[in-house]
Amino acid sequence: MEQIAATEMADVQEIAGRAVADFGDFDALVLAEQRRIYRVLLAMLRDPDAADNLTQECFLQAYEHRKRFRGECSVRTWLMRIAINLARDHVKSRRWQFWRSLFSESVGSEERVEPADPRASPEHSLLARERLAHVSAVVDSLPNQQRAVFVLRFLEEMSIEEIAQATSLRPGTVKAHLFRAVSAVKGHLKERKNQ
Repeated sequence: MEQIAATEMADVQEIAGRAVADFGDFDALVLAEQRRIYRVLLAMLRDPDAADNLTQECFLQAYEHRKRFRGECSVRTWLMRIAINLARDHVKSRRWQFWRSLFSESVGSEERVEPADPRASPEHSLLARERLAHVSAVVDSLPNQQRAVFVLRFLEEMSIEEIAQATSLRPGTVKAHLFRAVSAVKGHLKERKNQ
């Protein structure tokens, strides 16, 4: 089994070497690695459309940056690194869009990004939009320090230490404000759910 894997790896390396030297063989590299990259992206994102798009983006970036490949690792590892970085960026972007939508002033705007599953029913999407609007209202009603800490933590994804530096607060104070803000949001959501 190990010998088969080693042979397969040598074949991929040979294809990759030719692809890097003469990118006329790049199609062979894509064919050799496309399924593997797609499976990894699908496992990370759980979204077939995003996995398909990012698989294409992975190979596009590999082709565009082919001269940066120095051979310090296998081409398979290099492609996997590109794919994982694309997946991380995709998740971070979706998370940023989700939190940004909480603070959007244009609740009915078509630019508004919904965190709901695109395959969800219209009722589920409506409930998600209502919940976002409610969370946004709760966050708006928080005291200034709590709101600032909440936004920096969840919208900007800053660490406690980074928030402390940005707000000139001690890390313990940041944690206390964050705890109160999250508790307030959760409390209002729970209260609303019970109505």
